[in-house]
Amino acid sequence: MRVRTGCVFAMACVLLSGPMPGWAQKSRSQGKTQSKVQASQKAQDDEVVAIVNGEKITRQQIADEVLADQGARLKATNAQFRDRARPIAASVGVLVLDKLAKSGGKPVSVSREEIVRWLLEEKSPVIKDAVQNRIREVAIAQYAKKQGIKLSEADISKQVAKAINNARTQLRMGNKTDAQVLGELGYRPSTIRRGVVTSMYLEAIAKKELEAKIGHPLGPSDFREGRHILVRVNLQPPSSDSGSNEQAQPVDPEKAYAEAKAKIDAIAQEIENKTKTFEKAALDSSDDPSKFQEGKLGVFVRGQMVPEFEAVAFSLPVGVVSQPVRTQYGWHLIRIDRTGDQLSEAEREQAWQNYLRSRAQSLINDILRQSKIVNKVGEPEPVGFPGMGG
Repeated sequence: MRVRTGCVFAMACVLLSGPMPGWAQKSRSQGKTQSKVQASQKAQDDEVVAIVNGEKITRQQIADEVLADQGARLKATNAQFRDRARPIAASVGVLVLDKLAKSGGKPVSVSREEIVRWLLEEKSPVIKDAVQNRIREVAIAQYAKKQGIKLSEADISKQVAKAINNARTQLRMGNKTDAQVLGELGYRPSTIRRGVVTSMYLEAIAKKELEAKIGHPLGPSDFREGRHILVRVNLQPPSSDSGSNEQAQPVDPEKAYAEAKAKIDAIAQEIENKTKTFEKAALDSSDDPSKFQEGKLGVFVRGQMVPEFEAVAFSLPVGVVSQPVRTQYGWHLIRIDRTGDQLSEAEREQAWQNYLRSRAQSLINDILRQSKIVNKVGEPEPVGFPGMGG
């Protein structure tokens, strides 16, 4: 039978322009529903959970990282790392139990979206920690870039390899590959990289800050190894006896320093007369915790000590005991045992890392204070025990 193409074309025009058959309407309806779901999902993913100096941190960023990191931890091949903490799994367990209770014990299913919504609405500690960590990372990176600090991919890769190798050595993992080391620990490569990048930014910021303080690039001459003896001056008035109406009299600073000076002079005389070694005098008479290491301060870097102490420490010849040095803490006797050029590169590097550890938290706090931050999730709760308060 011959079919005229004109009739077929006309039929198609009627179908396209007129009311759609039921199956077509249903398909269009399903498409609209799916589009709405996708649009809703995108809106939720794009939901802002924090802002750092105008830079947005979205719900999807946090959810992706937290769930991926938790998944890696649960897959740790070393049981001691796999079982150390399962915060997300525990929280999701609460969600499942809640759904089971509502279903009367019937089988339930949980979608990724439900998990994300639950974690964010519950504002679990791990979510708060994740948001706060991302805020710190973003703020530090922004601050570093404003300071003109740039990191090369080669340097980042080198430090990542170093971090993994340190873990390999400390945990005695022998000749295991990087992937196997991370697998045992339950860490993703991207998580390690982000931590390394943040640490590198902090180190570069701290170094630039210190070099500005000392007025020149940091070098071997900016390190010393030494000891000290401290006679502490306490300028706080003594506490009054309970029940007494009398107020404690303020301490006369100059009188307190004069009394401490007499003590430090007597100690210096013992060392000069060789009735005691510097080490024995420190152990017997110093008011500083270093007394238990015979006054040993270890290796320190220029800019780390108070100015009065440092001015003497970095001008004193090796082995010579200083005259009494007055600082805000009291009176010191100082002896330098080695200068920077007598220290190995490894010793200087260790001293620098010790300085970074001591400076890191206050530096992070300074950066956060200077940043304009909006945290919609809330800061993590302080770690403590129930009923202890504070």
